[in-house]
Amino acid sequence: MISRREFWGELAGTFILVFLGVGSVQSAVLAGQQSGIWQVAVVWFIAVSLAIYAFGAASGAHINPAMTLAFVVWRGFSPKKAVWYVVAQLLGAMVAAIFLYLYYKGILEHFEAANGIIRGQPGSELSAMTFGEYFPHPGLQKGHGWANSVATPFNAMAAEFLGTAILAMMVFSVTDPKNAGGPGDKLAPVFIGLAVAAVISVLAPITQVGLNPARDFGPRLVAYFLGWGQIAIPGPSGGFFTVYILSPCLGAVTGAWLYLAMTQYGLLETKKVEASMTSIPKLLIVGGFLGAGKTTLLGQVRKELESQGYKVGLVTNDQAPGLVDTVWLGEGDPAVVEMTGSCFCCNFSGFEKALASLTKWGANVILAEPVGSCVDLSATVVNPLKDLGRDKYALTPFSVVVDPQRALEALGEKKSLLHRDAFYILGKQLAEADLIVLNKIDVISDEAKKDLLAKLAKSYPKAKVAALSAKEGAGVKNWLDGLLASSEKPGSHLIELDYDQYANGEAVLGWLNLAVDPDYASRGGEKALTDFLAKLGAELKAAKMEVGHVKVFWPSKEGIFIGNIVDSNRPAVITKAARPAVPGPILVNARVESEPADLESLVRKVLSEVGQASSLAMTVKDVYCLKPGRPNPTHRYAQVV
Repeated sequence: MISRREFWGELAGTFILVFLGVGSVQSAVLAGQQSGIWQVAVVWFIAVSLAIYAFGAASGAHINPAMTLAFVVWRGFSPKKAVWYVVAQLLGAMVAAIFLYLYYKGILEHFEAANGIIRGQPGSELSAMTFGEYFPHPGLQKGHGWANSVATPFNAMAAEFLGTAILAMMVFSVTDPKNAGGPGDKLAPVFIGLAVAAVISVLAPITQVGLNPARDFGPRLVAYFLGWGQIAIPGPSGGFFTVYILSPCLGAVTGAWLYLAMTQYGLLETKKVEASMTSIPKLLIVGGFLGAGKTTLLGQVRKELESQGYKVGLVTNDQAPGLVDTVWLGEGDPAVVEMTGSCFCCNFSGFEKALASLTKWGANVILAEPVGSCVDLSATVVNPLKDLGRDKYALTPFSVVVDPQRALEALGEKKSLLHRDAFYILGKQLAEADLIVLNKIDVISDEAKKDLLAKLAKSYPKAKVAALSAKEGAGVKNWLDGLLASSEKPGSHLIELDYDQYANGEAVLGWLNLAVDPDYASRGGEKALTDFLAKLGAELKAAKMEVGHVKVFWPSKEGIFIGNIVDSNRPAVITKAARPAVPGPILVNARVESEPADLESLVRKVLSEVGQASSLAMTVKDVYCLKPGRPNPTHRYAQVV
């Protein structure tokens, strides 16, 4: 389903295109203010470029039903969404035509009176041409005394077909990341606009040049109701549908095909990807800051997908072994692969191996959770995978999870206790998201949820927003279904990032993973975990060690529990697993603003105190205590693939 942002983006983009472009025609015809076809063509060039620059991020700025159709056929754009795009484009064109009529009404009436034009009668195409288009060009036909036969319906169809084919070839060329000779994303709108201007300058004497069914039919429909009647539809020579709607659509599909067929990275590779899409796994990369609830969400997603018959693989990620997430999701399960030592971005080959092993295992959906303090994933992971693994994985839009408290901090409505460089990471994570996922909505009111979603959408206008509760399951299916069905380009938001500040934001966090091996038979259950989290939270707060995330895996005879502290001002949260209790070590993962040695000492102290109070002999083993090193990504793409 189309989003409001996409719908209004297409409507507004087409409005700008038609208002400026058709407005230049009215200025030229009615007031003689353009000198020749080229000056009109230049205004169309500017109109196209401005519309794409203004609304390309919102909707892709198709602003042309023929191009939308080409994207459906050759780039996998959703047919259902395409219908709404066309509706928005037609509405934008009609609204622009109405505004132009209101502004030019007096001048238009003077022009008709001065030239003996009776609106709706033969010859009134001389004024109707300022809305829709006619063949041959009515103004030039009158000035040169041409007969209608100089541009037959077949000639006109051929002109519109070829002109739109050239336009489509240029659009597909300049937006193809594999085209090394292309101008890149920043200049692509300029070259698309130039293509329109060039075609107009050559073919306007024949058909006035439409190339765009919305540009012609929207204003033509307005003209029909303003008194031009049959002169507007079907027109004095007929053929408005075949010439100005059918031919551009066929031309766009054909032109795009020709570009793809004539390039080594075009049609053959496109077909290869399409053919493999039925067998390659979907890949969902879900990022977000420490404590956002990513692991809980992926657990819910796995359960939902498996209930639908999918075979689901998971990749967990951390700076050190002994990860709570891996054990919680299924340690020893071939469906769960743990990557340690660095984030996906700094060990891209390791990430590829993890994905390959899950693909070999038979996963048709893979869920991947990067390190919570990692950012710049769009440039270093998502786009490299789209390029280097495009025939191996079908990536979905990049989701970034945030909880309500961190969202308020990012929006500047609540003071963050995080170090400013760690806080910098949080803001940049949201800025690069294709989809911002507001988690933990079970802890806020509906009114607060709506307010947060609106503010996130306003502050991060390039991203879509969604809301859910991973703990309760509310909204998870809707988010997941939208991801799996999405035709949006993943990793479409590349960010500027200060790697010095980013590196320091990670380095201020002490990183501790340790295992505790008490006697399982006498181990305390939920109460002992509650005591441990309460004492640890109090000690960290007293020492002014701000929490990024503390996560504890606590198996006992009462059951398996997981405990979380996500900042110093919020109480710990404890969740009980649905699966039966089994013996195993207690795991503590702590990411806290502190020196690693100080963090380890404090955690050991609290463990000892809780053990004594619960008559547990706590034996600490497998300790990994560190500060993350400077990020050094394997790849960093400067353009969206």
